[in-house]
Amino acid sequence: MNEQPSVPRETLQQQAVAWHLRLTSAAADETVLAEFARWRRQGPEHEQAYRDVENLWQQLPQPLLADRQRRRELAAKRRRAAWARRGLGFAAAASVLLALMNGFYPDYLQHPLADYRTRIGEQTSITLADGSVAHLNTDTAMDVTISGNERRVLLLRGEAEFDVAHDTSKPFRVTAGGTTTEALGTRFVVRYDGQAGSVTLLQGKVRSSQPSAQGAHIDSVTLQPGQQISFSAEELGSVQTVELQNADAWRRGRLLMNFVPLKQVIAEINRYRRSQIRLLDDKLGEREVNIALDIREIDAWLAALQQTLPVKVVEAGPFVFLQSG
Repeated sequence: MNEQPSVPRETLQQQAVAWHLRLTSAAADETVLAEFARWRRQGPEHEQAYRDVENLWQQLPQPLLADRQRRRELAAKRRRAAWARRGLGFAAAASVLLALMNGFYPDYLQHPLADYRTRIGEQTSITLADGSVAHLNTDTAMDVTISGNERRVLLLRGEAEFDVAHDTSKPFRVTAGGTTTEALGTRFVVRYDGQAGSVTLLQGKVRSSQPSAQGAHIDSVTLQPGQQISFSAEELGSVQTVELQNADAWRRGRLLMNFVPLKQVIAEINRYRRSQIRLLDDKLGEREVNIALDIREIDAWLAALQQTLPVKVVEAGPFVFLQSG
Protein backbone atom coordinates (compact mmCIF):
# COMPACT_ATOMS: atom_id res chain seq x y z
CA MET A 1 0.00 0.00 0.00
CA ASN A 2 1.34 3.44 -0.95
CA GLU A 3 1.47 5.95 1.85
CA GLN A 4 0.73 9.58 1.20
CA PRO A 5 3.76 11.80 1.84
CA SER A 6 3.43 13.84 5.00
CA VAL A 7 2.65 17.52 4.59
CA PRO A 8 4.79 20.02 6.56
CA ARG A 9 2.94 21.53 9.51
CA GLU A 10 3.39 25.09 8.23
CA THR A 11 1.92 24.14 4.85
CA LEU A 12 -1.07 22.52 6.54
CA GLN A 13 -1.65 25.64 8.63
CA GLN A 14 -1.54 27.85 5.55
CA GLN A 15 -4.00 25.56 3.77
CA ALA A 16 -6.30 25.62 6.80
CA VAL A 17 -6.26 29.42 6.89
CA ALA A 18 -6.99 29.56 3.15
CA TRP A 19 -9.96 27.20 3.62
CA HIS A 20 -11.27 29.29 6.50
CA LEU A 21 -11.11 32.42 4.34
CA ARG A 22 -13.00 30.68 1.55
CA LEU A 23 -15.67 29.26 3.86
CA THR A 24 -16.30 32.60 5.59
CA SER A 25 -16.26 34.74 2.44
CA ALA A 26 -19.92 34.20 1.51
CA ALA A 27 -18.69 32.55 -1.70
CA ALA A 28 -18.75 28.92 -0.59
CA ASP A 29 -21.10 26.94 -2.84
CA GLU A 30 -21.66 23.18 -2.85
CA THR A 31 -18.55 22.54 -4.96
CA VAL A 32 -16.33 24.44 -2.52
CA LEU A 33 -17.87 22.62 0.45
CA ALA A 34 -17.25 19.24 -1.21
CA GLU A 35 -13.62 20.14 -1.94
CA PHE A 36 -13.17 21.23 1.66
CA ALA A 37 -14.65 17.98 2.96
CA ARG A 38 -12.21 15.97 0.84
CA TRP A 39 -9.27 18.03 2.10
CA ARG A 40 -10.37 17.63 5.71
CA ARG A 41 -10.70 13.82 5.37
CA GLN A 42 -7.10 13.42 4.17
CA GLY A 43 -5.88 12.81 7.71
CA PRO A 44 -6.14 13.76 11.40
CA GLU A 45 -3.45 16.41 10.94
CA HIS A 46 -5.69 18.20 8.41
CA GLU A 47 -8.59 18.07 10.85
CA GLN A 48 -6.41 19.40 13.68
CA ALA A 49 -4.98 22.23 11.55
CA TYR A 50 -8.46 23.47 10.73
CA ARG A 51 -9.62 23.17 14.35
CA ASP A 52 -6.63 25.31 15.39
CA VAL A 53 -7.73 28.04 13.00
CA GLU A 54 -11.34 27.83 14.23
CA ASN A 55 -10.21 28.05 17.86
CA LEU A 56 -8.07 31.09 17.14
CA TRP A 57 -10.98 32.75 15.33
CA GLN A 58 -13.09 32.37 18.46
CA GLN A 59 -10.44 34.24 20.48
CA LEU A 60 -10.54 37.34 18.30
CA PRO A 61 -12.17 40.42 19.84
CA GLN A 62 -15.76 41.11 18.90
CA PRO A 63 -14.95 44.35 16.99
CA LEU A 64 -12.74 42.36 14.61
CA LEU A 65 -15.39 39.71 14.16
CA ALA A 66 -18.08 42.33 13.59
CA ASP A 67 -15.94 44.07 10.98
CA ARG A 68 -15.33 40.75 9.24
CA GLN A 69 -19.09 40.05 9.21
CA ARG A 70 -19.83 43.48 7.73
CA ARG A 71 -17.29 42.91 4.97
CA ARG A 72 -18.73 39.45 4.27
CA GLU A 73 -22.25 40.86 3.94
CA LEU A 74 -21.09 43.70 1.69
CA ALA A 75 -19.09 41.32 -0.50
CA ALA A 76 -22.07 38.98 -0.80
CA LYS A 77 -24.37 41.84 -1.79
CA ARG A 78 -21.96 43.07 -4.46
CA ARG A 79 -21.52 39.58 -5.89
CA ARG A 80 -25.27 38.96 -6.06
CA ALA A 81 -25.73 42.23 -7.94
CA ALA A 82 -22.81 41.76 -10.33
CA TRP A 83 -22.57 38.03 -11.08
CA ALA A 84 -24.97 35.48 -12.45
CA ARG A 85 -25.13 32.24 -10.51
CA ARG A 86 -23.34 30.33 -13.28
CA GLY A 87 -20.26 32.51 -12.96
CA LEU A 88 -20.16 32.49 -9.18
CA GLY A 89 -17.63 29.67 -8.81
CA PHE A 90 -15.00 31.38 -10.97
CA ALA A 91 -15.62 34.83 -9.49
CA ALA A 92 -15.42 33.49 -5.94
CA ALA A 93 -12.15 31.74 -6.67
CA ALA A 94 -10.73 34.88 -8.27
CA SER A 95 -11.88 36.95 -5.31
CA VAL A 96 -10.23 34.61 -2.83
CA LEU A 97 -7.02 34.49 -4.87
CA LEU A 98 -6.86 38.29 -5.06
CA ALA A 99 -7.50 38.57 -1.32
CA LEU A 100 -4.71 36.10 -0.58
CA MET A 101 -2.33 37.85 -2.98
CA ASN A 102 -3.11 41.23 -1.47
CA GLY A 103 -2.79 39.86 2.05
CA PHE A 104 0.42 37.86 1.69
CA TYR A 105 2.06 39.14 -1.50
CA PRO A 106 1.23 42.89 -1.74
CA ASP A 107 4.75 43.61 -2.99
CA TYR A 108 4.08 41.54 -6.14
CA LEU A 109 1.14 43.75 -7.05
CA GLN A 110 2.79 47.14 -6.56
CA HIS A 111 5.14 48.84 -9.05
CA PRO A 112 5.90 45.70 -11.09
CA LEU A 113 7.74 47.75 -13.75
CA ALA A 114 10.06 49.67 -11.41
CA ASP A 115 13.73 49.78 -12.40
CA TYR A 116 14.80 48.23 -9.10
CA ARG A 117 12.73 46.33 -6.53
CA THR A 118 13.02 44.24 -3.41
CA ARG A 119 10.34 41.90 -2.08
CA ILE A 120 9.20 41.73 1.51
CA GLY A 121 12.15 40.58 3.61
CA GLU A 122 14.72 41.20 0.85
CA GLN A 123 17.59 43.69 0.82
CA THR A 124 20.03 44.50 -1.97
CA SER A 125 22.66 47.02 -3.09
CA ILE A 126 22.74 48.60 -6.54
CA THR A 127 25.70 50.45 -8.06
CA LEU A 128 24.30 53.15 -10.36
CA ALA A 129 25.87 54.27 -13.61
CA ASP A 130 27.50 57.31 -11.96
CA GLY A 131 29.18 55.20 -9.27
CA SER A 132 26.68 56.03 -6.53
CA VAL A 133 25.38 53.09 -4.49
CA ALA A 134 21.75 52.60 -3.47
CA HIS A 135 21.07 50.12 -0.65
CA LEU A 136 17.43 48.98 -0.85
CA ASN A 137 15.63 47.80 2.26
CA THR A 138 12.63 45.47 2.40
CA ASP A 139 9.66 46.02 0.03
CA THR A 140 11.22 48.89 -1.93
CA ALA A 141 10.75 50.10 -5.51
CA MET A 142 12.50 52.92 -7.35
CA ASP A 143 13.19 54.32 -10.80
CA VAL A 144 16.54 55.87 -11.77
CA THR A 145 17.33 58.42 -14.49
CA ILE A 146 20.88 59.60 -15.13
CA SER A 147 21.25 62.18 -17.89
CA GLY A 148 23.92 64.59 -19.03
CA ASN A 149 23.01 67.19 -16.43
CA GLU A 150 21.12 65.41 -13.65
CA ARG A 151 20.92 62.25 -11.58
CA ARG A 152 17.37 61.57 -10.40
CA VAL A 153 15.87 58.77 -8.32
CA LEU A 154 12.13 58.34 -7.90
CA LEU A 155 11.47 56.35 -4.71
CA LEU A 156 8.08 54.79 -5.35
CA ARG A 157 7.87 53.10 -1.97
CA GLY A 158 10.04 51.59 0.75
CA GLU A 159 13.40 52.67 2.10
CA ALA A 160 16.85 53.20 0.59
CA GLU A 161 20.20 54.48 1.74
CA PHE A 162 22.16 56.46 -0.86
CA ASP A 163 25.95 56.73 -0.89
CA VAL A 164 26.38 59.46 -3.49
CA ALA A 165 29.36 59.76 -5.81
CA HIS A 166 30.64 63.34 -5.91
CA ASP A 167 29.89 65.16 -9.18
CA THR A 168 29.27 68.92 -9.02
CA SER A 169 28.09 69.00 -12.64
CA LYS A 170 25.22 66.57 -12.03
CA PRO A 171 22.97 67.16 -8.99
CA PHE A 172 21.78 63.96 -7.29
CA ARG A 173 18.11 64.21 -6.34
CA VAL A 174 15.74 61.72 -4.73
CA THR A 175 12.00 62.38 -5.05
CA ALA A 176 9.45 60.65 -2.81
CA GLY A 177 5.91 61.90 -3.19
CA GLY A 178 6.10 65.68 -3.44
CA THR A 179 9.39 65.94 -1.54
CA THR A 180 12.75 66.16 -3.31
CA THR A 181 16.06 65.75 -1.49
CA GLU A 182 19.24 67.00 -3.13
CA ALA A 183 22.57 65.56 -2.03
CA LEU A 184 25.84 67.43 -1.91
CA GLY A 185 28.27 64.46 -1.89
CA THR A 186 26.76 62.61 1.02
CA ARG A 187 25.11 59.54 2.57
CA PHE A 188 21.46 59.61 3.55
CA VAL A 189 18.32 57.47 3.95
CA VAL A 190 14.90 58.16 2.43
CA ARG A 191 11.81 56.26 3.51
CA TYR A 192 8.36 56.51 1.90
CA ASP A 193 5.15 54.51 2.35
CA GLY A 194 3.20 56.07 -0.51
CA GLN A 195 1.75 58.89 1.59
CA ALA A 196 4.39 60.09 4.02
CA GLY A 197 8.03 59.49 4.79
CA SER A 198 11.29 60.76 6.21
CA VAL A 199 14.82 61.78 5.26
CA THR A 200 17.73 60.97 7.60
CA LEU A 201 21.22 62.37 7.02
CA LEU A 202 24.10 60.09 7.95
CA GLN A 203 27.01 62.03 6.49
CA GLY A 204 27.56 65.27 4.55
CA LYS A 205 24.68 67.63 3.77
CA VAL A 206 21.29 67.43 2.03
CA ARG A 207 18.50 69.85 1.26
CA SER A 208 14.89 68.63 1.26
CA SER A 209 12.18 70.74 -0.35
CA GLN A 210 8.59 70.64 -1.57
CA PRO A 211 6.08 73.18 -2.91
CA SER A 212 4.06 74.94 -0.24
CA ALA A 213 0.40 74.06 0.20
CA GLN A 214 -0.57 77.16 -1.75
CA GLY A 215 2.12 76.56 -4.35
CA ALA A 216 3.37 80.11 -3.95
CA HIS A 217 6.88 79.14 -2.89
CA ILE A 218 9.15 76.20 -2.09
CA ASP A 219 9.59 75.05 1.51
CA SER A 220 13.17 73.92 2.08
CA VAL A 221 15.18 72.46 4.98
CA THR A 222 18.92 71.70 5.10
CA LEU A 223 19.95 68.80 7.33
CA GLN A 224 23.14 68.17 9.26
CA PRO A 225 24.44 64.65 10.11
CA GLY A 226 22.28 62.99 12.74
CA GLN A 227 19.17 64.95 11.78
CA GLN A 228 15.91 63.69 10.33
CA ILE A 229 12.89 65.36 8.81
CA SER A 230 9.52 63.76 8.21
CA PHE A 231 7.21 64.79 5.38
CA SER A 232 3.69 64.29 4.13
CA ALA A 233 1.88 65.32 0.97
CA GLU A 234 1.03 68.65 2.63
CA GLU A 235 4.20 69.74 4.41
CA LEU A 236 7.71 69.18 5.70
CA GLY A 237 7.88 68.37 9.38
CA SER A 238 10.25 69.76 11.98
CA VAL A 239 13.87 68.66 12.20
CA GLN A 240 14.55 65.93 14.76
CA THR A 241 17.79 64.50 16.14
CA VAL A 242 18.18 60.73 15.78
CA GLU A 243 20.68 58.09 16.86
CA LEU A 244 22.77 57.28 13.80
CA GLN A 245 23.42 53.69 14.85
CA ASN A 246 19.65 53.11 14.88
CA ALA A 247 18.88 54.95 11.66
CA ASP A 248 20.62 52.48 9.36
CA ALA A 249 20.79 49.43 11.61
CA TRP A 250 18.85 47.51 8.95
CA ARG A 251 21.96 47.68 6.76
CA ARG A 252 23.61 45.41 9.33
CA GLY A 253 20.56 43.14 9.58
CA ARG A 254 19.44 44.67 12.85
CA LEU A 255 16.47 46.59 14.27
CA LEU A 256 17.31 48.95 17.14
CA MET A 257 14.53 50.92 18.84
CA ASN A 258 14.66 52.61 22.24
CA PHE A 259 11.71 53.54 24.48
CA VAL A 260 9.00 53.16 21.83
CA PRO A 261 5.47 51.68 22.10
CA LEU A 262 5.23 47.97 21.33
CA LYS A 263 2.75 48.74 18.53
CA GLN A 264 5.44 50.80 16.79
CA VAL A 265 7.89 47.92 17.14
CA ILE A 266 5.36 45.49 15.64
CA ALA A 267 4.65 47.86 12.74
CA GLU A 268 8.38 48.00 11.99
CA ILE A 269 8.84 44.24 12.23
CA ASN A 270 5.86 43.64 9.94
CA ARG A 271 7.75 45.38 7.12
CA TYR A 272 10.01 42.32 6.99
CA ARG A 273 7.32 39.61 7.22
CA ARG A 274 4.66 38.27 4.90
CA SER A 275 2.85 36.79 7.89
CA GLN A 276 1.85 39.90 9.78
CA ILE A 277 1.84 40.16 13.57
CA ARG A 278 -1.37 41.56 15.07
CA LEU A 279 -1.92 43.05 18.51
CA LEU A 280 -5.18 42.02 20.17
CA ASP A 281 -4.74 44.36 23.15
CA ASP A 282 -4.57 48.15 22.70
CA LYS A 283 -3.13 48.67 26.19
CA LEU A 284 -0.36 46.18 25.47
CA GLY A 285 0.44 48.06 22.29
CA GLU A 286 1.11 51.27 24.23
CA ARG A 287 3.70 49.65 26.50
CA GLU A 288 7.19 51.12 25.93
CA VAL A 289 9.99 48.68 25.11
CA ASN A 290 13.59 48.62 23.91
CA ILE A 291 14.57 46.16 21.20
CA ALA A 292 17.75 44.99 19.54
CA LEU A 293 16.99 42.08 17.24
CA ASP A 294 18.31 40.29 14.20
CA ILE A 295 15.88 40.74 11.30
CA ARG A 296 16.45 37.08 10.36
CA GLU A 297 15.52 35.90 13.87
CA ILE A 298 12.14 37.53 14.42
CA ASP A 299 10.51 34.23 15.43
CA ALA A 300 13.15 33.75 18.12
CA TRP A 301 12.48 37.28 19.34
CA LEU A 302 8.75 36.52 19.57
CA ALA A 303 9.49 33.45 21.67
CA ALA A 304 11.76 35.47 23.98
CA LEU A 305 9.16 38.22 24.25
CA GLN A 306 6.91 35.89 26.22
CA GLN A 307 9.71 35.48 28.78
CA THR A 308 10.22 39.23 29.30
CA LEU A 309 6.70 40.68 29.03
CA PRO A 310 3.24 39.48 30.07
CA VAL A 311 2.52 38.53 26.46
CA LYS A 312 1.03 35.43 24.90
CA VAL A 313 1.94 34.60 21.29
CA VAL A 314 -0.80 32.74 19.40
CA GLU A 315 0.08 31.27 15.99
CA ALA A 316 -2.24 29.92 13.33
CA GLY A 317 -0.68 29.26 9.96
CA PRO A 318 0.66 32.55 8.61
CA PHE A 319 -1.05 34.57 11.34
CA VAL A 320 0.57 35.61 14.61
CA PHE A 321 -1.41 37.35 17.36
CA LEU A 322 -0.13 38.99 20.54
CA GLN A 323 -2.37 39.30 23.55
CA SER A 324 -1.84 40.00 27.24
CA GLY A 325 -0.59 36.91 29.02
